[in-house]
Amino acid sequence: MRKKYLSALLFGALLFASAGTFTSCKDYDDDINNLQEQINTIASSLEDLKTKVESMGGVQDVTFADGVLTVTTNSGSATYNIPDKVGITKVELKDNVLYVDGVEAGKVSAESAQKIEVKDGVLYIDGEAQDLNVDFDSNVVAVIDKAAGIYTLTVNNETIELPIAFANVKISLQNPNNYKGDVANFVFTEYYNDDYMNGDYMTPATSDDQKYGIHWAIASKDFEWDGPKDAPKAGEMVVGQITAAKVSVRPINFDLTTADLKLVSSAGEEAAVTVKAYPSQDNGPLSTESRSASVTYKDVKQGDYVLTLEFDKNKTAEDMIHDFATSDNDANLKYALSVNGVIVTDYQFVIDTQLKADAQPSCPEFNGWNFTIGGVTPTGYFLDQEGVKCYSEMPTGTHQMSYLDGRIYDMKVEIDDSSKSDANVYGVSIDNEKGTITASDNAVDRTFKLKVTLIDVNGNKSKTAVIGVTFTKAETSQVVTLDASTYKVFPNSNSFVINLGDVFTSLDDKDAITLKSDDKITWAIENKDSKFVAYGDGSDINTLMGCKIEYYKDEACTQDVNLNDKTNGEDVKSIRYAKITINQPNNSATVGEHLLSIKLIRPTGIAGDQTVPQTIKKVNIPVHVQLPEWDELFQTTSAWKDGVFVTRLINVHPYLNRVQVSMNAFTAEKTDWKEEALKIDLTKLKYNDKYDGNNEKDAAISTMEEVGNYPISLDYGKLTQNISTTHDLAYREMSATAEYQYESYDNFKRTKDFTVRIMSIFEGAELQYDGKVQDAVLNANDVIDGDKLKLVLNGQYVKMKDGNGLTDQDECIVGGKLLYDVNKNISMLFNEQAGASATIGTINFVQTAQTNSLIKPEAELTDKGIHIKGQSGMINSGEGGTYTIEFYDCMNVKTVQNVKFTKK
Repeated sequence: MRKKYLSALLFGALLFASAGTFTSCKDYDDDINNLQEQINTIASSLEDLKTKVESMGGVQDVTFADGVLTVTTNSGSATYNIPDKVGITKVELKDNVLYVDGVEAGKVSAESAQKIEVKDGVLYIDGEAQDLNVDFDSNVVAVIDKAAGIYTLTVNNETIELPIAFANVKISLQNPNNYKGDVANFVFTEYYNDDYMNGDYMTPATSDDQKYGIHWAIASKDFEWDGPKDAPKAGEMVVGQITAAKVSVRPINFDLTTADLKLVSSAGEEAAVTVKAYPSQDNGPLSTESRSASVTYKDVKQGDYVLTLEFDKNKTAEDMIHDFATSDNDANLKYALSVNGVIVTDYQFVIDTQLKADAQPSCPEFNGWNFTIGGVTPTGYFLDQEGVKCYSEMPTGTHQMSYLDGRIYDMKVEIDDSSKSDANVYGVSIDNEKGTITASDNAVDRTFKLKVTLIDVNGNKSKTAVIGVTFTKAETSQVVTLDASTYKVFPNSNSFVINLGDVFTSLDDKDAITLKSDDKITWAIENKDSKFVAYGDGSDINTLMGCKIEYYKDEACTQDVNLNDKTNGEDVKSIRYAKITINQPNNSATVGEHLLSIKLIRPTGIAGDQTVPQTIKKVNIPVHVQLPEWDELFQTTSAWKDGVFVTRLINVHPYLNRVQVSMNAFTAEKTDWKEEALKIDLTKLKYNDKYDGNNEKDAAISTMEEVGNYPISLDYGKLTQNISTTHDLAYREMSATAEYQYESYDNFKRTKDFTVRIMSIFEGAELQYDGKVQDAVLNANDVIDGDKLKLVLNGQYVKMKDGNGLTDQDECIVGGKLLYDVNKNISMLFNEQAGASATIGTINFVQTAQTNSLIKPEAELTDKGIHIKGQSGMINSGEGGTYTIEFYDCMNVKTVQNVKFTKK
């Protein structure tokens, strides 16, 4: 509804109700109230929808079909049923009477102060058109503003704004520290310093002692400084080095550095900091602690970033204390990370500052163990002839330099005069504005002396220290990232195919001939990922355990390449696809993107003067693990009608307070997993109790597991409330939720909401004459032939008899056949649906006849059929009437059937 329309309606209602001007009809007032109620419902429902969608992540897509609005998010879908058309279609003024949609709305008084008229179907008051003549169909308009990150959704002119889901980005924290014993959180606190040394390793600052909070101070004077960072001015905030959080980003090609990053509390408040993302350890302040484990080890892999914080230089001391400092570290707010306005992590980040500004009288002296190049700390040091400490195994290439001490504001590094010539010859240089150092491969195993000066948050400078650094060339290999592959996990399907592109076809002959056995191709799960569908081995890079990996030339996997001694280089270069079969599923797996990798390894002595195995190529393979939608797994059975599952009551046991229904509503989409449909559970089965405020209540009194195999027991007493008066069930519909849980994966499940309609025992029974529903013929003896008149239920029937000579076997006929007997009851063995068979006892019935040809007509069951008779009168040829039979089943539910008859 348009707000203008609503305002006009309400204005009109008030105007028409004014004394001496217009007398309105109560019906029209009710119509206006109903319209207002619908509009309020739309607005309220949209706000509920907004709350629900925001809790599920940003919007991926919006669809509207058949009156159902579906909003798809990162975490699933939310739906909303759009109300029917609302509005006023016709306004008329006849003889001073106003009609709205044909209903009298009121009378215009001759003494009216306003001029009220209708022209061309438009209502005018004092010459001003009133926007009442509206035929407003339900509609949905969705507008995407990617720059703003907003999805504007308008439903019947009520508007809400929803955040956009940005590239399905998924971020997980990789290095939580121990904050108050909770290892799932990360504390942005001061950087490491000597106080935290523990053996050979640095440990994060997580003590309750406030000296471990982020160091800060208000500059008392202008700093004199020419290092990488700007020199603070008097009165500006100065903040020391801060620990960095490492996060894993999926998909790996999502560039976190271009995104708008915020830390947001659960109350929706943004932390007053700037979040900076660095794409690798080379540019981010993160220590890898040691390189001794492997010369190829990188703490920050592709798809990983480090996050650190910047504080506004105009912050005050009160800001730092009020916003981020607490006396015991347990009252700090926890923040979640948002990407372009979408929350992508749990509330697991804490910012902890010191309770008061630093007041250091002097700057701490330089310590080489706090010095990092590209996030790498030295593995050791030696003393040269002059006693200078020379730190070893720093990486070649261009890298950021950092100093890991929270008291330090900045560090300036220069090449010492004694090494300038060597640096020029062997390719070592420093960019002091960027704080980076570059060392070429020619610098490997050589020592270069550097001058290092520190400045703390109080503006104190350290003595310039001279240190030596030696460089080590890490093993290099080509790194290739493939387009993402998708593994949609269907039941009884444990394999997927990866398109390897030109990983193998681009090999030269020298490399191809080295890969003739599969032990030269190593597969791994990256990032210590324990949530992939296959198990890893628990190492830093998890190998694929319990998996069979086969190589093929074609996508259909019909032309295999077996890597063995008989394989030649050409066969290796023909590989384009890999098929991974999971023989040991990981039951803790999750959906989303996971990163696999392959290393192609050249063995010892094959090429050149290699003395150790060399990695020819590393291949990153993003794999999107997805679940199929419900309708891809299961289809509805034949028991559905008009989008509703219809099921008949069976197994009535009033003394056990139980009656059952079959809930076999779904069957497998494919025959090779048909048994999976039998494993479907119900997580919800509810009805609205019209005898108790229409409140929703649980319907089932039995287990709701494997409903494809077992019927569900309903509460007999609740189902038959007030049945002696109504002769009908207390409710006919239930709302249900079906759930399919994957057997091998605890986190994999699919659900389906649907409506269930209950059929009473005899609902749908019909009287047929001569094989179909039609008028019956009354013979010369006023009898409807019993051989032709039959009661049919689900295709089962029996000729009507008078009961003489019936045997016990006749009274219990299988397949749902029915028998009348002279005592006016029916016995029935009901077997309509699989797994639902039981005898349903006595069913009472009453026969009546109506005809104008007889006085007090009645129907009598005889061995010939139905005899229509009366106290007097007769039925002449061409005359007729109606035969009716009322059934009262064992639950006292009434079913009525009749057939017209005519005498020939």
